[in-house]
Amino acid sequence: MRLTLHTDYAFRVLMALGRAPDETKSVDDLAREFGVSKNHLMKVAQNLTAGGFVSTVRGRKGGLRLAMSPRDINLKAVAEHMEPDFNIAGCFADEPCSFLPRCGLKGVLGQAKLAFLQTLAKHDLNSII
Repeated sequence: MRLTLHTDYAFRVLMALGRAPDETKSVDDLAREFGVSKNHLMKVAQNLTAGGFVSTVRGRKGGLRLAMSPRDINLKAVAEHMEPDFNIAGCFADEPCSFLPRCGLKGVLGQAKLAFLQTLAKHDLNSII
């Protein structure tokens, strides 16, 4: 199972904001801190804001801050919001499979995906900062 860079950066942003709850952080500062593209991080910040995980503060000292307590930000909820899908193989996206109906791979991969999501569900942002 592999998360997109979009989700990886989302977790990084949330962790950085969670470590400094009384501060706002600009996308510029976070991009420099992580050594990533400001444009890409801006999209991540917009998606986190749309999901209700982050709020924006306008003005000269504006930036991003957590929209809720780190204890209220579930890692599974973040991953599900940020990831376009969890199709870990073509058969999850209803692509034709020459092995079906005898293929047992989809069931095994489905169990692995469920275990992955169940593990994320057990953790909140506070547990990783």
